[in-house]
Amino acid sequence: MLDINAMLLFARVVAAQSYTQASKDTGIPKSTLSRKIAQLEEHLDVRLLQRNSRSLSLTDEGRLVYEKALNILSEVEAVELSVESARQDVAGTLKVLFPVSFDQSIATSLCTGFLKKYPKIETIFQFSDSDIDLISQNFDIAVAFGPLSSSNLIAKPLFQRDMVLVASPAYLEKQGTPTSIAALADHQGILLGNSSSMPIWPLGTGTQKSLVTFQPKACVNSAAAVKQLVMAGLGIALLSASQCKLGLQQGTLVQILKEFPLEPLKAYGLYSSRHQLSPRISCFLDYVSQSFSQAESQQQLRLTSVRGLS
Repeated sequence: MLDINAMLLFARVVAAQSYTQASKDTGIPKSTLSRKIAQLEEHLDVRLLQRNSRSLSLTDEGRLVYEKALNILSEVEAVELSVESARQDVAGTLKVLFPVSFDQSIATSLCTGFLKKYPKIETIFQFSDSDIDLISQNFDIAVAFGPLSSSNLIAKPLFQRDMVLVASPAYLEKQGTPTSIAALADHQGILLGNSSSMPIWPLGTGTQKSLVTFQPKACVNSAAAVKQLVMAGLGIALLSASQCKLGLQQGTLVQILKEFPLEPLKAYGLYSSRHQLSPRISCFLDYVSQSFSQAESQQQLRLTSVRGLS
């Protein structure tokens, strides 16, 4: 298949009249430009450029390819311009509902980045664990963790995170380390949920999934609070691997029952109808999907820096 990128680079080199100038214009090393054009010539089985120590000149075949490359370059630039124009046209108020268990610092970071990228947007974002009814609550989007209950809302996958069962070394030293799923029933757990949530951990995947009950020592609707309670030695919890990464590295948390796979936690963006999907809604969903990992990493770095100063 023809390498369109090589065609565009070929056009840049011809326009610049030298590899050196084209390299300065594009920021691409001269060797890369030369290699790409050589590959293009090999693919087309023709010589496109006549080279000497001082200048470049087009062959007849090269002139034909150059004209086609200019057309492609014009189309690419038109797409970039239309996308930029559409981004500038994204405006209005966007109302977003997050679950309380969603890390508020990460949610704030995502909304901050989104507002900077789309300066004509104003946003209202709130945290709630009430049943999602976008119309009566007058919200555009709800972010929700799976599994999702049946509804008329459209669900767009945003991201997913691997899960781990963790406890503190102090808890395991005192209560012992469970060596089987059945043994978890005799242990204290920290439940991420609300007053109506059942003390159940879904362990395993697919047809091998088991719903394991445990003794709830505490129930909170904040993942950060669950982690703090676990590190205080109050019980075992099911948390995201990314949230526990630093604790596992430093030995303040211990992963248990590693041999049992866990289904990943999936997050979705919910909205009411495809026909009502405004540009600001689709842009926000795309932004969260693309930016969550970076926002999460930055949050972990901030926490590490704060601990280092304390």
